Amino acid sequence: MTTEPSYSLSDFLSAAHVKEFAPLSDGSGLVFVRDSLETGTAEIFRADASGGEPVRLTGVFHPELQTSPLAQHRAEPKAQLAVTAERVFFTSSRYYQAIDNIFSVSLDGSDLRQHTFHDAMIETSPAPSPDGSTLAYFTRTGRGTKVFLLDVRTPAAWPRLLSPGSDNERFPVWSPDGRWIAFERGGDTWLHEVATGNERRLAADAWSKVTGPVFAPDSGRVLVSASDSGFSQLAVVDVATGEVTGLTRLPRQHSAGSWAPDGQSITLTFADGVGLSNQVGVLRADGAGELVTLTGGTAMRGSPQFSPDGASVYYLEGASNRVHDIWAVSPNGGEPRQITFSMGSLDAARLSVAEEAWYPAEDSLPIRTLVFKPANFDPAKKYPVVVALHGHPGCWTHTMNALWQWVISRGVVLVAPNPRGTKGLGAAFHDLHDGDWGGVEFSDVMGVLDLIAELPYVDVHRKATWGGSGGGYMSFLIATRAPQVFDAQVIRAPVSAWKWIAMDRFTGQARYATATRDPQRAREEMGGSYTEIPDRYEERSPLNFVEHVTVPQLLLSARRDGSVPLNESRRWVARMKELGKGDLVDYVEYPDDDHSLLRYRETMRDQGERIVKFLAEHLDAPQIAEEKVS
Repeated sequence: MTTEPSYSLSDFLSAAHVKEFAPLSDGSGLVFVRDSLETGTAEIFRADASGGEPVRLTGVFHPELQTSPLAQHRAEPKAQLAVTAERVFFTSSRYYQAIDNIFSVSLDGSDLRQHTFHDAMIETSPAPSPDGSTLAYFTRTGRGTKVFLLDVRTPAAWPRLLSPGSDNERFPVWSPDGRWIAFERGGDTWLHEVATGNERRLAADAWSKVTGPVFAPDSGRVLVSASDSGFSQLAVVDVATGEVTGLTRLPRQHSAGSWAPDGQSITLTFADGVGLSNQVGVLRADGAGELVTLTGGTAMRGSPQFSPDGASVYYLEGASNRVHDIWAVSPNGGEPRQITFSMGSLDAARLSVAEEAWYPAEDSLPIRTLVFKPANFDPAKKYPVVVALHGHPGCWTHTMNALWQWVISRGVVLVAPNPRGTKGLGAAFHDLHDGDWGGVEFSDVMGVLDLIAELPYVDVHRKATWGGSGGGYMSFLIATRAPQVFDAQVIRAPVSAWKWIAMDRFTGQARYATATRDPQRAREEMGGSYTEIPDRYEERSPLNFVEHVTVPQLLLSARRDGSVPLNESRRWVARMKELGKGDLVDYVEYPDDDHSLLRYRETMRDQGERIVKFLAEHLDAPQIAEEKVS
């Protein structure tokens, strides 16, 4: 076991996940999105296919491209890459989180252009036509979503609707020959013939919930996902006939990747075991033959894509002690090679590696959990423990969290349970909490106390929670229902009152949130609307029970949150002060960050500093906040 000094917070912030990538059509390299230490947020880079030092393509502020005069004069995160032979299209939220607009830049980083300009709607999911002349995208507001087409080669061109009518439509995809645009409507994939405007469902009537279309090189077949089994399965649909050829049928999650250039095979990811890690594989597109697994070991992979010449499969890979980077492997198997290197000054061998565990819920259902031990772990010692609570409907997997690793390295055990309502472990496991949000998963989370009690290296008298979004809601439930159980809580962007959040999403302050949340989802998971079951909403709202709170809280929120209205935190703080409990809550609002509180490196640094000081004080563990730990 190493005895080197612990890494500093700056060391942890030097690491940056690769979030997405796209191969260049000429095979010369890739473009990808990764946090930039220069701008402090997500930027677009270009790398050679053989590796080497990437070149940053974005990050210079252009005042003339401000979506609004209210926008800050700083770089904003980039996302949703779409590449043509000449340009990289992407989205950026220059005015507010979730108010995306579409931009493009040349492959050398010059000639930045803005293609959409709305400051009150999401204009997102850019899909350029094969010849690069027409951009398809969808616009999303609280009133619905529609696909638009924009001639990007004509100055001042106005966007036009793809399909008039009241149906919600999103996620446009062009066929390689430019004849078709596939898009999602009502949970199914539809085809729009560009020349005639004719539309029809992609799959035959016997099939439903067919989504995520990826056209074959010949434009005559489409790789799709379907979730009728409770897990995402893959199939190929014939465009002419609607005939469906199933490729997978196993009780595990599958995600579609891309087609081989010859159209004979496809890439995919598929879950290991219970689904906390996965692998990359290749399958024949006709459904014959066996799955070829290209990767090994415990990690999370994504976005497997053939190189333009078919000689390699690129994919993202990260683990509990490694950030996501781009890797490549032969489609015939062999040793993968790493293309990007994003760990900064960190050595993965010196970081905590998650161990899988489980404990029984009240009805004996297994609750899958990850356990992290601190650096320089000594089994004879007793460590304070932090229980991590994920957002809804998230899932803790073998993926690195830099702030977790920072806190763990200071001498803390971290335990991360996946209660009912978790996504990615099968539809049934998620749906077991439907109609009972704030009920059964609360019991599942509290069951982690039995697991903690069995860990001989944990000091059960020094416990904290750390959760955001839905995990922040769970934190508030714990604070009001079991106030004596934990000694401290770190809470991010939480929900405190369901009645108010429903109203806030239709106010001016939170109009953006109507575009990012489907009210039907909350209705299903609560068991009805507020009008139908007001008592359930009130009983499940922690704001109504603040008088029970006795646990110290570090509450962190952001003014550019596009998922949970800021008033959810502000009302909580106001109520705590009203009841004379203001000294129990340390409240911080970050003016420029969003729901993730990961938008900017400076926000992450401030959080990291505050969290270790807060835990050191309230867990009676001064070593957590010490400058160096050996």
